[in-house]
Amino acid sequence: MVKPIGINRQHEVILDTYLLTVCESMKELSTETKYNNFLEVVNIIVKYHNEYSAKRLGAYSDFMSIIPTNVTSCYSGFIAGVETQRNRSTCRAYKTLLTELSHNIISDLEKLQLEKD
Repeated sequence: MVKPIGINRQHEVILDTYLLTVCESMKELSTETKYNNFLEVVNIIVKYHNEYSAKRLGAYSDFMSIIPTNVTSCYSGFIAGVETQRNRSTCRAYKTLLTELSHNIISDLEKLQLEKD
């Protein structure tokens, strides 16, 4: 997986932990082929995040929200695609936990923004 660029070490740890948790969760729900497809999309998101940072394309808040916003959409769509009647409760449990994690990550990133100002 592509390593995300952060504004400081704390930001990088937050993003690394978030991405690792999401990816490991999706690995539990799918076949190897589907998981590799998921990783391809996550890598595209992280590359976009890194390019956004390097080229200074926009606002600080936009940069800080690229990964959590897009990865949340990514795993939500992925879970919808792999959910079956047999694994429905597991998929919904992962989605609930990951959504809560995403909210926590956004909150942590907002604190980083406040420290920067």
